Amino acid sequence: MLEYNEKTNRIVYDYSWCQQCGICEAVCPKQAISMELRKDGTNQIMVDNDKCIRCKRCVNICPANKRENYEGYFDKFAGKEYYLGYNTDATVRHECSSGGVCKTIIIESLRNGLADGVYTLRRTDVFPYAEGEFYTKGNIPSYNDIPNSVYHSVMACRNISKIQHCKRLIVVGTSCQLRAMNAALKGKADEIIRICIFCKQQKTLDSTRFLAKIIGTEIPKNLKFSARYRGNGWPGIVRVNESELPWNRAAQIPFGRRLWTVPGCDICGDSFGIKAEADLTLMDPWKIRTPNNLGETLVTVHTETGGKLLKNIDAIGLQKKTFEDVKAALSLKDVWRKQQTEPFFRGEKCSENIKKAGEAELRQRLAIRKIVDTLPRMPILFYRVVCKFYPDKRNRILK
Repeated sequence: MLEYNEKTNRIVYDYSWCQQCGICEAVCPKQAISMELRKDGTNQIMVDNDKCIRCKRCVNICPANKRENYEGYFDKFAGKEYYLGYNTDATVRHECSSGGVCKTIIIESLRNGLADGVYTLRRTDVFPYAEGEFYTKGNIPSYNDIPNSVYHSVMACRNISKIQHCKRLIVVGTSCQLRAMNAALKGKADEIIRICIFCKQQKTLDSTRFLAKIIGTEIPKNLKFSARYRGNGWPGIVRVNESELPWNRAAQIPFGRRLWTVPGCDICGDSFGIKAEADLTLMDPWKIRTPNNLGETLVTVHTETGGKLLKNIDAIGLQKKTFEDVKAALSLKDVWRKQQTEPFFRGEKCSENIKKAGEAELRQRLAIRKIVDTLPRMPILFYRVVCKFYPDKRNRILK
């Protein structure tokens, strides 16, 4: 997170609140901001205050230094439209994360003139193996050009300078990335459609290191490795250096116990991107679908614009669902808990119950990390047993 210190007349960076979007580097007019890769795969932001002209663009655009008001956040969920969606090509559907709706929106919107440009991720050959890319009608990606879900941190906003003026621009990202781009892209398009990738926590590379050890491989120091997160049906697999594990088994420790989380995720309670003005939110249909060889995406429609875009893409099959049908998958209670603990992680005044929940969360993460770091190559069943011995204290406190 970046802030301006009036006493010292300097831009100050706090890694412990950074959401790793990369927008600050992209908007700096004097190239006074650079990135230094940390061991855990995230980036330390370096501010050259000699080059800096104190325009404060980086500060004004940083999504982490703005406190959101979540009052009424959940009021309209019962009245929203919901769909299980998927690419109608069974091969594409099988190979993509969760049925491939996100990739299909990107590609088919450009093919069919539903958008003039799309900013999203593209695959690369060097770590973090993905980066932001601006696609147009003359530069339409293939399904293989776009990565499946990426479960290590990618600074998706670093390349927004590639975006040229469009009549209709689609931007894809997590809530923090969309909020960052909202301020940066003013004047870049007559209309912007925002696709939010539902996110409760981004991961550092240490999460992938843990999974690699479980399946008998490792992430080398030079970070030259291959990783595939998801695909091969739903929920799919995680593959590191050609060794793989079913995703629903792999995710329990890192995601179920919120380990190896990017620090700034603790101060974000906008998992659906509502505060970022998202038109659609895409997520996994956990708890309402069973593992299968194809996959679906659970789509939450927030706006009429988002609904029209979704329904105008013939390559997407849609099954309409009611709120009651999908309620279990929406994780509304968990999102609420994130919102409740945000003041604790921001160091703000909060109730004793919230403080108790926040402290329990930190202790639990530390305890489980110690076990995992001490015994990194145990069978996956061992770690599932660990989870049973360490019930989720935060959730018990914030019922």
